[in-house]
Amino acid sequence: MRCISTIPLCFLLIIAKITVSAQIDTSLVIVSWKLDPYYIEKIPTELDTNLKGFQIDNPIYKEYISATTLGNLSAPSVSNIFADRDIKEDYIVANVFYPFMKRIQNTYYINTRKPFSKLTYYTGGGSYSKEETFEAFHTQNINPTLNIGLQFTTQGAAGQYRLQRTKNNSFRIFSNRNGRIYSYHLSLNVNHIFANENGGIVNDTLITDTVYTLTKYIPTLFGGVDQTNKNQPDVFHDIRNISFFTIQELAIRKKITATDSAASARKIRIFYPKLAYIFSLDRTKVLFTDKNPSLGFNAGLYPDVYIDKSLTKDSLFCWKVQNTMRMQFQGRKNNHYFIDFSFEAMNYTQYVPSDTIIEYHFFYRDRSLPPANRNAQLHNTYLSSGFSRIFANTLKINLYGRYYLSGYQFSDFQLSGEIELMIKRGKNIFSLKGEASNELFRPGFLYSKFISNNFIWDQNLKQTGISNLSGELNLSSKKFVIQTDYYLLRNLIYFDTAAYPRQYQKGLSVLTVVAQKEFNIWKLHSINKIAWQQVSNTDVLSLPVLSLYSSNYFEHEFYFRVTEGRLLTMVGFDLFYNTSYYANAYMPPLAVFYQQKEKQLGNYPYIDVFLNLKLKRVKFFVKYEHVNSGWIDRNFFTALHYPKNQRYLKLGISWTFYD
Repeated sequence: MRCISTIPLCFLLIIAKITVSAQIDTSLVIVSWKLDPYYIEKIPTELDTNLKGFQIDNPIYKEYISATTLGNLSAPSVSNIFADRDIKEDYIVANVFYPFMKRIQNTYYINTRKPFSKLTYYTGGGSYSKEETFEAFHTQNINPTLNIGLQFTTQGAAGQYRLQRTKNNSFRIFSNRNGRIYSYHLSLNVNHIFANENGGIVNDTLITDTVYTLTKYIPTLFGGVDQTNKNQPDVFHDIRNISFFTIQELAIRKKITATDSAASARKIRIFYPKLAYIFSLDRTKVLFTDKNPSLGFNAGLYPDVYIDKSLTKDSLFCWKVQNTMRMQFQGRKNNHYFIDFSFEAMNYTQYVPSDTIIEYHFFYRDRSLPPANRNAQLHNTYLSSGFSRIFANTLKINLYGRYYLSGYQFSDFQLSGEIELMIKRGKNIFSLKGEASNELFRPGFLYSKFISNNFIWDQNLKQTGISNLSGELNLSSKKFVIQTDYYLLRNLIYFDTAAYPRQYQKGLSVLTVVAQKEFNIWKLHSINKIAWQQVSNTDVLSLPVLSLYSSNYFEHEFYFRVTEGRLLTMVGFDLFYNTSYYANAYMPPLAVFYQQKEKQLGNYPYIDVFLNLKLKRVKFFVKYEHVNSGWIDRNFFTALHYPKNQRYLKLGISWTFYD
């Protein structure tokens, strides 16, 4: 961990002293963006201040139109749309909790002319199944080029079913400076998730063919105490994560003077050099506890109990540190060339105690305590280079390449190219984009070597190959977007029907078409997203053929002449649907979704009715989630033996401040 000290501490002093003109358009009150995967381009985003979509409080359905979940807020979840998944990401047990975590990848940066704050509160359910979310957000500019922000979220859900409780606390500090000479972006994220594991209900007929007066009475595989004021599960996950990222850039160019401005018409320097330093740290601690592992084994869920039949306390500690030095030649309109050199170090430590008296949960170094301990320290060095150019404000070309010179991923590579045609005719904006990529990468370390009380594997894996062709048509003036992706996957890693990682050594193809269209007729609005997918072998990768999200509402603004107040109102319904398929099962000790051929799920609509209100800077919603529960068949599962919540009343309020 000594490499942490390579962070230049002096940059905190520099940002307080240098005040030069910003590169962001500050004519707007507030501007928001995120960085692309290579930390080069700023991708414009919108702050969540609009009333449209405010009723969707679950982060899963803010991002995905279809998902496999365990039914509760902050519980393990994964998108059912293949293009949403990052199959290159290393498996570290916590992956299925990523949609609810603050991470480097989902950090948004801001520049604002006025301090901006937002308080948000959601709640729903009765005392036995209460769900609450509170979020506080604040950002402000210290000067025209320097911004800092804070975000805190606490989320708790008792769940409608036994031993389904989750608690999720997360915190973020973000900052950026957009100066002519010195710039930086910074993100610090802290997450702590505590999640019960109930193993699913013991029999699906308890949902499909039986009606209980209280869903908490439905028996689940795992036991424990689950009362309003007391929660002592027999099986649970405790996850702690911290990540830090910064990119600092120093532009080497002359200071602008009046003489230079007068001469700029005669000579313009198109490109100027920039030096950049990138540092990131991501570390995660995971503890899985099972007070009676024999129960899962006897039920046929676990393949074995290898080390301690009376208690499981599997622990995993892993961290990854990356340092990158970059030389970049920057031009106008984000034209650029760059080349960088990166060194990254990784550490994985797993420990499974046999003596139940031992209280060690996490280990930062190799320990020799019996009976099972694994520690691995790995590294990578690689070169990356990229090129981006815009021609006549119409044609944009992006090229990117990466090659691993040494280390765990030696000889891995990535090549990608993108071309985009942008045409503007009055108010009509037309965009046509094509992209191709080819990658070869070694699967993450824990796919090959893993040890726990219930699962042990040690296997040699080949490099995984991904070839992708993508096309997108965007008619923003028509509010229509369609994107097509074709993937050819070689040596794909998947979790088989026994929840072991396997490598499919043949080629696997996936075709995905996602379309989005918004219709507006008078005061009636309809937002529709549809995804169609085809997979060549569903025994390896099972996805719904068709997934649909449709939000339909009537919008009207009431004007109160006496007070001159305006109340914006939306009343409507959301529909979520996907066709039937062999949806994944879930394995608690590994926290993974895996293949199953026991039962097809899906072909069930989920309907939420809502009323949204906005008065000045205050937004409010009331929603009946899954209002159609019990109207038709009761087969509302998205993961095997894990039902979704039944009819649920929710309320939400958000208050923004500009001062």
